[in-house]
Amino acid sequence: MAFFLGFDAGGTKTTCALGDDNREILRLTGGSIKPLRVSFEEAAENMRSLLAEIAAQSGVDLRQVTASCIGTAGVRLPQTQQWMRDILTPHAGGEVTIVGDEEVALDGVFPGQAGVLVIAGTGSNTLGRTSTGELIHVGGWGPALGDQGSGHWIGHQALRAAFHALDFGEPTLLLTRVRDFWKAETVGDVVNIANATPPPDFSKLAPVVLACAKEGDRVAASVLAEGGRLLGEDALEAHRCVRAQEPYAKEPGIAFIGSIFEHILPVRESVIATIRKELPTAPIANEVSDAIRGALWRARQLALTPAV
Repeated sequence: MAFFLGFDAGGTKTTCALGDDNREILRLTGGSIKPLRVSFEEAAENMRSLLAEIAAQSGVDLRQVTASCIGTAGVRLPQTQQWMRDILTPHAGGEVTIVGDEEVALDGVFPGQAGVLVIAGTGSNTLGRTSTGELIHVGGWGPALGDQGSGHWIGHQALRAAFHALDFGEPTLLLTRVRDFWKAETVGDVVNIANATPPPDFSKLAPVVLACAKEGDRVAASVLAEGGRLLGEDALEAHRCVRAQEPYAKEPGIAFIGSIFEHILPVRESVIATIRKELPTAPIANEVSDAIRGALWRARQLALTPAV
């Protein structure tokens, strides 16, 4: 029996799954292994600890692993490639491939196929991929220049909308709820916190905005709908670019990943509604993508690729 490892290496955590040819055997989460997030020594220890626990719980000798795939950001940097190999190979056998985290997320729904992936968590980004593997990016310019529909954008935009509503005498629950969340005694305190240097983590306000929208707050609901509309437009542009390069190919599907799609349903609904207006028959994934499933698929493909 062949064994494979798939990793999703995020900024705060690393998720790893052990699988065989057909199924996932075990999935565990450990500390970050990303450069610029932790030191090499800390990354190496986090990897060692995570794989030791996987070996202990599964009973599998990881030296027998056939191939591994690590999905992470910064793969274009040579140091990222070598860093990941250096911390993995002392603990697991087989070949190793390191690819972009957005690519394994796309493979989680459309393995090896053309497709569009909309990512919305703390930030946002949209990725298109042709059938030959060429990548197209829309958005992903960071909180100051983009990140529309992300947790940061939702929190910041909702607070802006709340103060606009205050100026125009429109009722909204947002200011009261943000005051409670930030433990601010007055509206002036909210202003000071929002304009502080460094600024607060606006993404933490996203659940507050959702709660207000669920209670019927029009201002909060409009922010979530607008965030979804903007993400939907990004998806449409990525889809258009993929189709322009392969006009006679099978229509690419569209998938989603990230905490916003997992937890804030009004945004997801707005994204889908925006896409459906222009692309009524486009394949849209029903479930949020699983990057680990994509990483395991990549690892299995590596084992099937003849050595050059």
